[in-house]
Amino acid sequence: MKIFISADLEGCAGITTWDETDPKHKEYDKAALEMTEEVLALCEGLMEEGVDEIVVKDAHDSGKNIIYNMLPSEVKIFRGWSGGPYSMVDGLDNSFDGAIFLGYHSAGSQSGNPLSHTMTRKINKITINDILCSEYLLHTYAAASFGVPVIMITGDKMICENAKAFNSCITTAEVKEGMGKGVLSLNSKDAQSLIKGKVKEALSKVDKCNIDIPNEFTMRIEYKNHDNAYKAAFYPGIKKIDDCTVEYKSRTIREMLVARMFIA
Repeated sequence: MKIFISADLEGCAGITTWDETDPKHKEYDKAALEMTEEVLALCEGLMEEGVDEIVVKDAHDSGKNIIYNMLPSEVKIFRGWSGGPYSMVDGLDNSFDGAIFLGYHSAGSQSGNPLSHTMTRKINKITINDILCSEYLLHTYAAASFGVPVIMITGDKMICENAKAFNSCITTAEVKEGMGKGVLSLNSKDAQSLIKGKVKEALSKVDKCNIDIPNEFTMRIEYKNHDNAYKAAFYPGIKKIDDCTVEYKSRTIREMLVARMFIA
């Protein structure tokens, strides 16, 4: 079995402030270690269940956060960014049996994480077909374009609940809950144990986690500042809805992802 892991940082246990996610800040090293150890626990769980091929996408900020020499041998890692539209699932293709999203967080405008956002902090929120769009939802569609189901997600309580509402078959591992500017979090060892312990359940439902793909996608992006909407409106096919909001309609997931790459 071949599994793809997309790993972010803001949804990992304990991570609370933007300083912790910034390589220039003194608190970053501890956060990067937590991210690495959670990925390691997930990889170990997968290998114990017989998964023989694992690819990890380091999907936070620079794409160079995971201490990759701590990962098991034979696990491959995609570091940095290709510059293409698949972003947090760079390296995914139709050869994978399933994908797992680790360290994911609530969508922009949601209260489930002090670090809630969708792709960039200049955006207030994104919706796809009137559903509030998180990085989970966006990249679940990206994975679906290759026929790959997202079988498990780890992160804050709200993103896990949102994922379950979108796909009732997905396995979730809640490692923390946002409370205003703070979080109530599992400690590192308990978070890693929870993630590892959920693997068997996730793998047992690989064939049940495929999603229906809509015939059309309507993506709305609401920016925090009006100048971003003004600029985005020059992209072909974009319709400006109000001073801060634009809309783009597409027939395919790839078209939607390409548009987002240029305007968000």
